[in-house]
Amino acid sequence: MRRTRVILSLLLALVLLCPSAPALAASDFNPADALSGKTQALQLLSTCAFRSEYGNASEGQTLTRWEDEITIWVGGSATKDDLATLDQFIMDLSFRVPSLPVIRRVKRDTDAAIRIWYVPFAQMQYYVEGYIDDNWGFFHYEANHGSITSARIAIASDITDQQERNHLLLEEIVGSLGLPNDHNVFSDSIIYQQWTTVQSLSEVDWLMLNMLYSPVTSPGMTWAQTGAALRQWMGLQ
Repeated sequence: MRRTRVILSLLLALVLLCPSAPALAASDFNPADALSGKTQALQLLSTCAFRSEYGNASEGQTLTRWEDEITIWVGGSATKDDLATLDQFIMDLSFRVPSLPVIRRVKRDTDAAIRIWYVPFAQMQYYVEGYIDDNWGFFHYEANHGSITSARIAIASDITDQQERNHLLLEEIVGSLGLPNDHNVFSDSIIYQQWTTVQSLSEVDWLMLNMLYSPVTSPGMTWAQTGAALRQWMGLQ
């Protein structure tokens, strides 16, 4: 499968205060319900932010996100187009997610919180902890009490074309920002479970990121707390 995967590694154990957030499927979204985009995104957030794609069901049950500046460094065989895609995405994130911490690219890996490596497919396992075989893109992040402190991303450089690399870059960064789980609902989403080469985030993706980094949410909140706060904030009560 030409898909991305994620393993979460928490530096300190999170205290779990609520049952697992429900997993959602396409059948859970009935067009006849005429749900607003905000309501759809809020429902999907419970799957994408509060569950992990790998590991046991207890992982990902509290909100996890960045609180400090997000600095990004790129290594390996990144092309000019790879860097241009990253720079444009950084600009888009800064503009479309106003509450996101400052995010910028740096020239030295020692200054970076997120390190992105473009490396041969056969070498990806050496760059990202917990790498799962056969994935063209993979990320791993570390968090302390719900605050993400660092992340590593690897993208296969030798078996991908530019369109595939662009997609993988966006998907891995979105996962590293705190949406670690894929879903099987909207095929235009950058974190849709099936393999696609979507080149931009969907409106639902942007809504979920804004909810994740909203002023009424914070690291360590349970899904029950997060859902209640966001419904009130967005007037969905």
